[in-house]
Order: sequence, then C-alpha cells, then structure tokens
Amino acid sequence: MEKPLKSVLNSIFLNLTTNPDFQKKSALIECWPKIAGQFSKNTKPVFSDDGKITVWVNDSTLAFELSRRYKPVLLKRLKNQFGEDEVKDLRFLVGEIR
Repeated sequence: MEKPLKSVLNSIFLNLTTNPDFQKKSALIECWPKIAGQFSKNTKPVFSDDGKITVWVNDSTLAFELSRRYKPVLLKRLKNQFGEDEVKDLRFLVGEIR
C-alpha cells in the first residue's frame, strides 16, 4: 500500500529535524554571524562529520587573512559555542557563496 505524499514528506522532515547532525549544521548557520562578525557576509561555514569546519570564502585575499590572522579567534569561538569535542579544526577555502 502506498503512502500519501504528505505523509512521506512529513516523515522525511521529522527525521531531518531530529537528526543531531542536521541540528548542529543548522545551529552553525544560525550563529555564524555572531561568531564571524563582519566576515559573515563573505563566508559560509559547513560542518563535516569529523569535527572540522570548512569556511567557504568568496575572495582569496580574505581567505588568506582569515586563515593567518583570525583563525585562532574564530576557532575558539566555535569551540565555545559547540564544545571542544565537536570542533576539531577550521579551514578556509575559496569558492562561490550561495
């Protein structure tokens, strides 16, 4: 017997929103402007499964500056927000921000 589409979609949405990884990734996106401040508009963070956060940066000069000058501060803020066990490292890559 086939389930109605609404029932299937509700089930998928419920599974996503109760998934700890989804919640962590959602929390990162939500708190990123507070953590990154003025840099948040030109960056987009992504949690990986191994506790590393990749920050996509839309400008190579800014990515270099963030990795050399601001990484320790940002990493400390992220660890304070999510815990030492959850955040292992932070890296910056240049790419298009969507």
